[in-house]
Amino acid sequence: ATVSRRGAVGLVGGGALLLAALTVGQSLDGPLRRTALLLPRGRQPGPGPNGFPVNRTIAAAGVRPEQTGPDWRLILRGGDRTVTLDRPGLLAMAQHTAALPISCVEGWSTRQTWTGVRLRDLAALAGVADPAAARVSSLERAGLFRTAMLAPNQVLDPDSLLALRVNGVDLSPDHGYPARVIVPALPGVHCTKWVAEIDFQGRADG
Repeated sequence: ATVSRRGAVGLVGGGALLLAALTVGQSLDGPLRRTALLLPRGRQPGPGPNGFPVNRTIAAAGVRPEQTGPDWRLILRGGDRTVTLDRPGLLAMAQHTAALPISCVEGWSTRQTWTGVRLRDLAALAGVADPAAARVSSLERAGLFRTAMLAPNQVLDPDSLLALRVNGVDLSPDHGYPARVIVPALPGVHCTKWVAEIDFQGRADG
Protein backbone atom coordinates (compact mmCIF):
# COMPACT_ATOMS: atom_id res chain seq x y z
CA ALA A 1 0.00 0.00 0.00
CA THR A 2 1.11 3.56 -0.62
CA VAL A 3 0.55 6.69 1.44
CA SER A 4 0.19 10.09 -0.17
CA ARG A 5 2.69 12.82 0.69
CA ARG A 6 -0.04 14.78 2.44
CA GLY A 7 -1.08 11.68 4.37
CA ALA A 8 2.51 10.96 5.40
CA VAL A 9 2.94 14.50 6.66
CA GLY A 10 -0.28 14.14 8.60
CA LEU A 11 0.90 10.88 10.17
CA VAL A 12 4.22 12.40 11.15
CA GLY A 13 2.60 15.52 12.55
CA GLY A 14 0.01 13.52 14.44
CA GLY A 15 2.70 11.25 15.86
CA ALA A 16 4.73 14.22 17.04
CA LEU A 17 1.72 15.71 18.78
CA LEU A 18 0.93 12.40 20.45
CA LEU A 19 4.53 12.03 21.63
CA ALA A 20 4.52 15.55 23.01
CA ALA A 21 1.25 14.90 24.82
CA LEU A 22 2.58 11.71 26.37
CA THR A 23 5.90 13.16 27.49
CA VAL A 24 5.11 16.74 28.51
CA GLY A 25 4.54 15.65 32.09
CA GLN A 26 8.20 14.77 32.45
CA SER A 27 9.29 18.40 32.25
CA LEU A 28 6.33 19.99 34.05
CA ASP A 29 5.45 19.50 37.70
CA GLY A 30 1.96 18.94 39.02
CA PRO A 31 -0.89 16.83 37.59
CA LEU A 32 0.56 16.79 34.06
CA ARG A 33 3.43 14.60 35.25
CA ARG A 34 1.04 11.65 35.44
CA THR A 35 0.34 11.95 31.70
CA ALA A 36 3.95 11.20 30.72
CA LEU A 37 3.37 7.59 29.72
CA LEU A 38 6.38 6.93 27.50
CA LEU A 39 9.29 8.23 29.57
CA PRO A 40 10.69 6.75 32.79
CA ARG A 41 9.43 8.41 35.92
CA GLY A 42 11.21 8.94 39.22
CA ARG A 43 9.81 7.29 42.32
CA GLN A 44 7.08 9.42 43.87
CA PRO A 45 7.72 9.57 47.65
CA GLY A 46 4.26 10.92 48.46
CA PRO A 47 2.27 14.18 48.64
CA GLY A 48 3.17 17.50 50.22
CA PRO A 49 6.21 19.77 49.86
CA ASN A 50 8.49 16.74 49.43
CA GLY A 51 6.13 15.11 46.94
CA PHE A 52 8.35 15.25 43.85
CA PRO A 53 10.36 12.45 42.22
CA VAL A 54 13.58 10.86 43.42
CA ASN A 55 15.83 8.54 41.47
CA ARG A 56 16.91 6.67 44.61
CA THR A 57 15.18 6.30 47.96
CA ILE A 58 17.08 6.20 51.23
CA ALA A 59 16.36 2.49 51.48
CA ALA A 60 17.64 1.80 47.96
CA ALA A 61 20.83 3.73 48.80
CA GLY A 62 21.42 1.60 51.88
CA VAL A 63 21.52 4.56 54.26
CA ARG A 64 20.29 3.51 57.71
CA PRO A 65 17.82 5.81 59.51
CA GLU A 66 20.08 6.04 62.58
CA GLN A 67 22.83 7.51 60.39
CA THR A 68 20.65 10.55 59.72
CA GLY A 69 19.46 11.01 63.30
CA PRO A 70 20.59 13.44 66.03
CA ASP A 71 24.13 12.03 66.01
CA TRP A 72 24.67 12.99 62.34
CA ARG A 73 27.55 15.38 61.77
CA LEU A 74 28.84 17.18 58.70
CA ILE A 75 32.62 17.20 58.38
CA LEU A 76 34.21 20.08 56.46
CA ARG A 77 37.85 19.78 55.43
CA GLY A 78 40.09 22.50 54.07
CA GLY A 79 43.73 21.56 53.85
CA ASP A 80 44.83 20.91 57.45
CA ARG A 81 41.63 22.34 58.90
CA THR A 82 38.62 20.27 59.94
CA VAL A 83 35.27 21.68 61.07
CA THR A 84 32.42 19.52 62.40
CA LEU A 85 28.83 20.78 62.40
CA ASP A 86 25.54 19.30 63.51
CA ARG A 87 22.25 20.19 61.85
CA PRO A 88 21.25 22.86 64.40
CA GLY A 89 24.64 24.47 63.83
CA LEU A 90 24.00 24.57 60.09
CA LEU A 91 20.52 26.00 60.62
CA ALA A 92 22.05 28.73 62.78
CA MET A 93 24.20 29.91 59.87
CA ALA A 94 23.01 32.40 57.26
CA GLN A 95 20.34 30.69 55.14
CA HIS A 96 19.78 31.27 51.43
CA THR A 97 16.73 30.28 49.37
CA ALA A 98 16.74 29.59 45.63
CA ALA A 99 14.29 28.05 43.15
CA LEU A 100 16.39 25.52 41.26
CA PRO A 101 15.67 22.60 38.95
CA ILE A 102 16.90 19.04 39.13
CA SER A 103 17.21 17.14 35.85
CA CYS A 104 17.56 13.39 36.19
CA VAL A 105 19.22 10.92 33.82
CA GLU A 106 16.01 8.87 34.09
CA GLY A 107 14.32 11.48 31.93
CA TRP A 108 12.41 13.68 34.36
CA SER A 109 12.99 17.16 35.71
CA THR A 110 11.50 19.20 38.52
CA ARG A 111 11.90 22.70 39.94
CA GLN A 112 11.65 23.26 43.67
CA THR A 113 12.50 25.94 46.23
CA TRP A 114 15.51 25.01 48.35
CA THR A 115 16.87 26.60 51.53
CA GLY A 116 20.25 26.01 53.12
CA VAL A 117 23.80 27.24 53.55
CA ARG A 118 25.75 28.52 50.56
CA LEU A 119 28.62 26.21 49.64
CA ARG A 120 30.94 29.19 49.40
CA ASP A 121 30.14 30.04 53.04
CA LEU A 122 31.05 26.50 54.07
CA ALA A 123 34.27 26.73 52.05
CA ALA A 124 35.19 29.95 53.86
CA LEU A 125 34.40 28.32 57.21
CA ALA A 126 36.79 25.51 56.28
CA GLY A 127 39.46 28.08 55.53
CA VAL A 128 39.28 27.83 51.73
CA ALA A 129 37.86 31.12 50.45
CA ASP A 130 39.08 30.47 46.90
CA PRO A 131 38.47 26.76 46.28
CA ALA A 132 39.88 24.89 43.30
CA ALA A 133 37.40 22.03 43.80
CA ALA A 134 35.21 20.34 46.38
CA ARG A 135 34.72 16.63 46.92
CA VAL A 136 31.29 15.83 48.39
CA SER A 137 30.81 12.45 50.08
CA SER A 138 27.54 10.79 51.04
CA LEU A 139 26.58 8.48 53.88
CA GLU A 140 25.94 6.06 51.04
CA ARG A 141 28.84 3.59 51.01
CA ALA A 142 28.45 2.07 47.55
CA GLY A 143 27.40 3.13 44.07
CA LEU A 144 28.78 5.35 41.35
CA PHE A 145 27.39 8.57 42.76
CA ARG A 146 28.24 8.37 46.47
CA THR A 147 30.83 11.09 45.82
CA ALA A 148 30.85 14.09 43.49
CA MET A 149 33.51 16.60 42.48
CA LEU A 150 32.45 20.23 42.16
CA ALA A 151 34.35 22.81 40.10
CA PRO A 152 35.24 26.25 41.50
CA ASN A 153 32.39 28.02 39.73
CA GLN A 154 29.94 25.47 41.12
CA VAL A 155 31.14 25.96 44.69
CA LEU A 156 31.16 29.75 44.41
CA ASP A 157 27.82 30.19 42.62
CA PRO A 158 25.59 32.22 44.98
CA ASP A 159 22.74 29.70 44.52
CA SER A 160 24.84 26.59 45.20
CA LEU A 161 23.60 25.18 48.48
CA LEU A 162 23.96 22.56 51.08
CA ALA A 163 20.17 22.34 51.26
CA LEU A 164 18.47 21.61 54.56
CA ARG A 165 14.88 22.38 53.60
CA VAL A 166 12.70 22.30 50.50
CA ASN A 167 9.49 24.22 49.86
CA GLY A 168 9.49 25.54 53.42
CA VAL A 169 9.88 22.21 55.25
CA ASP A 170 12.71 19.89 56.23
CA LEU A 171 13.99 17.56 53.54
CA SER A 172 12.42 14.12 53.66
CA PRO A 173 14.72 11.09 54.09
CA ASP A 174 14.26 10.19 50.41
CA HIS A 175 15.27 13.72 49.36
CA GLY A 176 18.49 13.64 51.33
CA TYR A 177 17.79 14.57 54.95
CA PRO A 178 19.68 15.82 56.90
CA ALA A 179 21.48 17.70 54.08
CA ARG A 180 22.00 17.51 50.35
CA VAL A 181 23.81 19.46 47.66
CA ILE A 182 21.89 21.57 45.13
CA VAL A 183 23.90 23.29 42.39
CA PRO A 184 22.48 25.19 39.39
CA ALA A 185 22.62 23.19 36.13
CA LEU A 186 24.20 20.17 37.84
CA PRO A 187 22.59 16.80 36.92
CA GLY A 188 20.61 15.31 39.75
CA VAL A 189 22.91 12.31 40.17
CA HIS A 190 25.71 14.71 41.17
CA CYS A 191 23.56 16.65 43.64
CA THR A 192 24.71 14.39 46.47
CA LYS A 193 22.16 13.39 49.10
CA TRP A 194 22.76 12.41 52.76
CA VAL A 195 25.97 14.45 52.75
CA ALA A 196 28.56 13.36 55.31
CA GLU A 197 31.67 15.27 54.30
CA ILE A 198 32.85 18.09 52.02
CA ASP A 199 36.55 18.41 51.29
CA PHE A 200 37.39 21.85 49.88
CA GLN A 201 40.64 21.95 47.95
CA GLY A 202 42.49 25.26 47.78
CA ARG A 203 44.31 26.52 44.72
CA ALA A 204 47.65 25.69 46.27
CA ASP A 205 46.50 22.12 46.97
CA GLY A 206 46.42 21.34 43.22
